[in-house]
Amino acid sequence: MKFLRFTFLLLLGVVFITSCKTEKKEIKKVEKEVEAYAKSEINELWCKAESSWFTIDSNTGKRKTPPPAEDKSSVFGNNKTVSNCDFHQWSWQKFLWLTNYIDGKPLFIKELTQVTNQNVPVTQPSGEYKIILTSHDNVQATGDILKSNKTFSKDNKSYDVYYSIHVNDTLYNNIEKYAKMEATKYTDTTFPVGSLELKVAWVDAKAISDTSSYFVTDAVINGEDTQIALLGMHVVGVVYNHPEFIWATFEHDDLVPYYDWKATTNADIPVTSSTNKLFFDKNATGTIDNLASHYNDPSKDNPNVFAVNKYGVPRQAQNAFLATSQDGKTNYDNIDKINESVKSQLKDIWVNYFYNGSIWIDTEGYTYPTEQAKLLNTLGGDLSNSAPGKLTRGSVAAYNITMETYEQLGFNPPKSIHEQSVATMGNCFSCHSSNGKNGSPLNVSHIFNGAVSREKGHTRKETKQKHLNEVLSIVKKMK
Repeated sequence: MKFLRFTFLLLLGVVFITSCKTEKKEIKKVEKEVEAYAKSEINELWCKAESSWFTIDSNTGKRKTPPPAEDKSSVFGNNKTVSNCDFHQWSWQKFLWLTNYIDGKPLFIKELTQVTNQNVPVTQPSGEYKIILTSHDNVQATGDILKSNKTFSKDNKSYDVYYSIHVNDTLYNNIEKYAKMEATKYTDTTFPVGSLELKVAWVDAKAISDTSSYFVTDAVINGEDTQIALLGMHVVGVVYNHPEFIWATFEHDDLVPYYDWKATTNADIPVTSSTNKLFFDKNATGTIDNLASHYNDPSKDNPNVFAVNKYGVPRQAQNAFLATSQDGKTNYDNIDKINESVKSQLKDIWVNYFYNGSIWIDTEGYTYPTEQAKLLNTLGGDLSNSAPGKLTRGSVAAYNITMETYEQLGFNPPKSIHEQSVATMGNCFSCHSSNGKNGSPLNVSHIFNGAVSREKGHTRKETKQKHLNEVLSIVKKMK
């Protein structure tokens, strides 16, 4: 259908150009529009990874992925022709660029700055590049703590998952600039194109009996040297026309089993697994209770968790796509295609990780950045609304099993999984918004909010509690 639409438009353009006495300027305009549309339609038909992403540096023998284009001259510069696939291509290319090796370490460890939740650079041992983790870093946004399946480990122990935050200079410097100002001075301000932050999930390597498929690196956890394995990563960046950031997420393969939507009719299907997984014991049976948040008492959090919606694309009984603001089939197929394309070309350790989707806002019709900033402020807490006709695009139920473990079904979950609906569903924008007309698009970043809290004299622990209180406030409003 898309190919026929493209062919029709192409023929229409040719007829227009050849049959009308149009000035050269108009002909050029039509040619450019047809060319741009052709590119976007072909992209949708074959959402794939470019071969240039897998170029090997002859000097180092390592992959050398170029960074994706993000400015006005990129595909994001034209909101009329940018495609769903363009966002998925940005996400994968950005991840691959971040995992380029520089002197034996991935770029994100060597060139980005690890910071606290208040945007304070984490002190590194002199001359070393280690991930530094403390007791502040094992708590999810909801206050829950994810623990590994002890039978998957080397020593029959369960280990906490920890989280590190990394930012580039563009984001770091702008956070520091605005955090010191009065909020009224940056109401319609956005972070510049190229701003980037990562949230990375890690676990002590001893939690995994065989780490050969994991990226493992040096770390210090609560003052002790250890080896940690990378489990998941949020890649969050600003591109032209998208001051709300693109929220992309990646996970290691096969961390959990998936809920069986195909077998679902009018009741939930219990989740089981024939093999041990990092977060699911093969002798366990999973129900909606396994995904319940216990923010008041994390010791009650269930370690046997599972994924509800693959690629963050919500489903219904018998595997039907839930009707939302995004065409679920197109989005799912594009993610699936590009994952397959990357897997067929990637040769290093990162081939064991997959892209679990991304989410963004449709900003067509709003000029960048002023009108788009005002749009984000107008939407406020409704930014995450993914009902048909709303503005969320991509994986509208976006999550990472290592970070949004207990909120996959939203902050006001249904009584059973098969009753999932747009009304109860959650995504990144459920927590990350401008805070409404008295807020700012800068508030989309929790690190920025943490820096503001720091400037007001609050400790890191107080900032964490403040954020948790805000999340619980959202939960209360939804019930």
